[in-house]
Amino acid sequence: MNMRILAGPLAAACLLLASGAVSAHDHGAMAFDPMAPVYVVAERGTFQAALRDFSGQVSPRRDALGRQLVLAGMREHQLEDLSRHVHEVERRCGGYFAFATRAEAEAFVASDASLRGFRAALPAYAIEHQGMVNGWLPQVSEPAIRATIQHLSTAWPNRYYASSHGHAAPLWIRDQWLSLAAGRSDVSAELFTACNNCGGQPSVILTIQGTDLADEIVVLGGHLDSISNSGSGDHMNAPGADDDASGIATLTEVLRIAMVEGYRPRRTVMFMAYSAEEVGLRGSRAIAQRFAAEGRNVVGVLQMDMTNYRSPGSTSDIRVMTDNSNPQLVQFLKDLFDAYLAPLGYTRSDSSCGYACSDHASWTQAGFPAAMYDEGPFFPLLHTTNDTLDRLGGNAQHATIIARLGLAFMGELGREAKARLQPPPPITPPSGDSRLRRPTLPPRP
Repeated sequence: MNMRILAGPLAAACLLLASGAVSAHDHGAMAFDPMAPVYVVAERGTFQAALRDFSGQVSPRRDALGRQLVLAGMREHQLEDLSRHVHEVERRCGGYFAFATRAEAEAFVASDASLRGFRAALPAYAIEHQGMVNGWLPQVSEPAIRATIQHLSTAWPNRYYASSHGHAAPLWIRDQWLSLAAGRSDVSAELFTACNNCGGQPSVILTIQGTDLADEIVVLGGHLDSISNSGSGDHMNAPGADDDASGIATLTEVLRIAMVEGYRPRRTVMFMAYSAEEVGLRGSRAIAQRFAAEGRNVVGVLQMDMTNYRSPGSTSDIRVMTDNSNPQLVQFLKDLFDAYLAPLGYTRSDSSCGYACSDHASWTQAGFPAAMYDEGPFFPLLHTTNDTLDRLGGNAQHATIIARLGLAFMGELGREAKARLQPPPPITPPSGDSRLRRPTLPPRP
């Protein structure tokens, strides 16, 4: 069930309690079965490097783009080890899509939707709102991003999709995002639970309703879950500061500035925190497939996955991923960088991250234009107990670069309506009822 939540913390809490969604959510968490079968689709190279150690049920496949893939049957509990192995052996993240049934996996491989995602001719992307975007960029706050990273990476031992902590984190994200909206009537949030293999972990979707182009959708997203090589379930030690608390914190900063500025987009803009990315891009795939089934018109998707590590000796500040992406949108990301970040002295480079490396691949596979920026050479302590803010230098300075790019993407692709809104004062819930209190948020400068 997808649960729609009205803007404002008081309305959100009241509707959540009235709908009984808390108990339904808890039931979903309890339903996780570590011995349940799971079907993985990966490139043949990933099979050779990692997957063959975990599965004896492997079938060769080829998708609509001609890529050599394998479909492998496993058990749910093996995915933790598979994700670690892909990271340690292939030295990258992701690497596969995971499905609850073989039929779903076979249908996914047989679909030609990815051809549309890669090759679709899109409306001309233009840079036309320099005055607005340039006014936003100086407002990016390193302390604000840092505080959110710190909270997400320390408030719980992990944000693993099949743990109680991983089910608490998205509720906090939803409440924080709604608090930034401060009761705006054109802003709403949703806990997306229509994922049959996300272990009960919901994704979070915040929507800023567009004005005259509301049926055209712009998406900015990152994944909220974490994983590590230490422990499992509730006992996993997976702070995930860079992967991907940094991406969620960067999204949060883009949203904060949009709300402070009273931004009213012509197109509908959605912020998404995806569940279960680390175990096969499950949350983003469920959303993208749902949008495709509903015929939604998504004109661009930006992925923020790992934004706060600067590799010593790196020759560029950020990378634009050129695979799993629509080439026209990739070029637009480069144009945005050259228009807004290059004048500030920053540099970019191109890179690739391999099959199913992050959530933008889910959107591309569903037929939508998607692309991704990332921090540069990956943080070497990803998927370990040492993916902490301290190991990232104790600050969020690098993430401010991609926050600015996110603002440029939102402003230019979402477009600006003629009139801006002044956010109303925050709703103060009645005293004495802790269920209705505004959540404690990281300090803002």
